[in-house]
Amino acid sequence: MLIASRYQARMAEPGRDEDILARLKIACWQESYAQLLPAEILKGMSLERTRATWLHSLQHGIAWIAEQGGAPVGFGHMRGDEVTMLYVLSSDQGHGLGCELLLHLFEEIACLGHRKAHLWVLAENHRARRFYARMGGTADARRSVGFANHPDIMEVRYNFDIG
Repeated sequence: MLIASRYQARMAEPGRDEDILARLKIACWQESYAQLLPAEILKGMSLERTRATWLHSLQHGIAWIAEQGGAPVGFGHMRGDEVTMLYVLSSDQGHGLGCELLLHLFEEIACLGHRKAHLWVLAENHRARRFYARMGGTADARRSVGFANHPDIMEVRYNFDIG
């Protein structure tokens, strides 16, 4: 899939991109989940904790960053056979970035020898669920996200044949 030429995707570099990814994750969560998650969860996101999480995530997985003119606008992360995160700023959605990032992640997963991949998405995130279905994913499981004070927030597992 070709994305608009004004965008570029690159692999994230451990020791260099943790701050970029932390800021972008917080921005994407606050945009994407404003109507889906309780406000205290979004307001409680800490740049320091998110950066520390990325320090670990880049040591145990691979992330791709989409940029426009050098500014980060989306990212995806995988570990093993799981796509753990995929986000694009709302202003940059609809240009093929999510598809491009997901395909990069699937390639990384396939390089590890996996023929299938999976991810989890908020059950109420209907836009993302439609996207994953268009990308060939099939929903097969449901579970609580795991927020201690909000056990009723659910997520759905999507499986993909990549090999």
